[in-house]
Amino acid sequence: MTKLKDPIEIYRDSLAGAPALVETQPPVIERAEVWPYPDLKRLWVRVQVSAFAAFPNLTLTVTDPDGAVACSMFMVEIRDAYQSITLHLRREPAPGASYQLEIELTRDETILDVRTIDFTLVFREPEQKTPATE
Repeated sequence: MTKLKDPIEIYRDSLAGAPALVETQPPVIERAEVWPYPDLKRLWVRVQVSAFAAFPNLTLTVTDPDGAVACSMFMVEIRDAYQSITLHLRREPAPGASYQLEIELTRDETILDVRTIDFTLVFREPEQKTPATE
């Protein structure tokens, strides 16, 4: 009779044989987009980060035309290189006004990359028009 190997042992053996992840350079923000929802009270934000071995943090801060923080989000140790997030504006929106999104990528209290996107608070269909991107 053939003896089967325990699935947990197979899993442990495959992990032991996997190469260690090594970063040749720190991760950076490769692409980012901002799309206001039709109600202009929410923003659809998409961020793509380059490959990483150790999980970085992501901070998103939206400021209104007066420079006040309209909303922010801090994501601890992101696991995926691609993030798709909905942000809710905490202040009354100013339709047609210029807003700014700052994206900060950090790890261990070190800033790895910062991107700023200026955008107008106007609804646009993602399939039809160019988004605010950096």
